[in-house]
Amino acid sequence: MKTALLILAAAIVAPCADEGDLFSTAVGPVTITPVHDAEMTIQGAGRVIYVDPSGEGSHKGRAKADLVLITTADADHFVPAVLARSGTKGAAIVGPAEIGAGLKRFTALENGKTIQFGDITIQAVPAYSPSPADAKTGRAQVRGNGYVLTYPGFRIYISGGTGLIPEMKALKNIDVAFLAVGAPGTLSLEDAAAAIILIKPKIVYPYRYGQTSLDDIRKQLGHAVPGVEVRVRDWYE
Repeated sequence: MKTALLILAAAIVAPCADEGDLFSTAVGPVTITPVHDAEMTIQGAGRVIYVDPSGEGSHKGRAKADLVLITTADADHFVPAVLARSGTKGAAIVGPAEIGAGLKRFTALENGKTIQFGDITIQAVPAYSPSPADAKTGRAQVRGNGYVLTYPGFRIYISGGTGLIPEMKALKNIDVAFLAVGAPGTLSLEDAAAAIILIKPKIVYPYRYGQTSLDDIRKQLGHAVPGVEVRVRDWYE
């Protein structure tokens, strides 16, 4: 089911303080910039998207968001006071239903549902850490959102806080995957390698890795799947 998302104002795309990594799409370039921990900005197709703005990273010189995507209600991902200064006056907010109380211009997005944001299709996908009880019952309570952003000719997967889950098998034709790895509530390095095998993205960015060694990430994920490029960036500069 696809829901139209009301856009109150067209984005004016301004240069970022950090230019990030540039990708080609059928509607022009898309720039993805790591900010801090789980936070990133995605800029292209005339829109600026922030993911999980926490206020920990610098936004100096960055264009304000037209849309903010929240993966979870956890305090290091969802900071209501930061939302007000992250977005434009008409910025939309999308996330799990539990964060919506008191927020203006909020759209709750359940797993499997999509919204249209200009030329960009945004789908919420499951993000959770399986437990022994989940394995016994065959059911798992979904605890947050991951997202798949589809630009014409280009697809991005943002895992959010998740373990290795069977729903990853359904993720197809992913060009760039952001996999949260190495911190509590995220993929272990071994599971991240297994996730890469399941998803088969062209490029992987490990993120939200906390105190996990970048050298360990490079060693264990750098050659997990032949032909998949792993780009290790310092998200805590």
